Amino acid sequence: MATRLEAQLKEYRARRRRQYLADNVNDKLENSEDMTMDQEKQEEEVVLLQNEEVQPTRKILIQSEEDVLSEVRELDNATQESWTYFTVKWTIYFIIWLTIYIISLKLEFGAVYFVFSVLIGIYLNTRTGPKKKGEVSAYSVFNENCTSIEGTLNAEQLVKEIMYGPVSFT
Repeated sequence: MATRLEAQLKEYRARRRRQYLADNVNDKLENSEDMTMDQEKQEEEVVLLQNEEVQPTRKILIQSEEDVLSEVRELDNATQESWTYFTVKWTIYFIIWLTIYIISLKLEFGAVYFVFSVLIGIYLNTRTGPKKKGEVSAYSVFNENCTSIEGTLNAEQLVKEIMYGPVSFT
């Protein structure tokens, strides 16, 4: 239970870090565009600029671009670490399950173990808690005003497709 909570906490922190990096990248890109616009305005207003005065602002732009690239690399590394963690974790789970399955086969208990494994897998992959506020259900009778989700085939759509072809509704 504690490892599951730790894994969820790690995933949450990784998502927050990715969001923070993405927001910073967007802010820095907007700031760099603003800096280039300000630079162009300064060049139009002041006709006699020396090259020495213009180059420091260009250096700042280059440094900010390098910062953006380094943050994007950090984001890629964080994504790769989470993928590696996911792969290793599920590989270990599968090896443990397979080992127990082989042992149960030797004890002539393999079919029962497999059926129980499937039932436990089904239970763990279904939500047992209440749905979140504003979340719609796949079953339209449980939604407010019985609204269906996108992609649900209803009778009216079926009639239109039969009579006028699949492109008839837009």
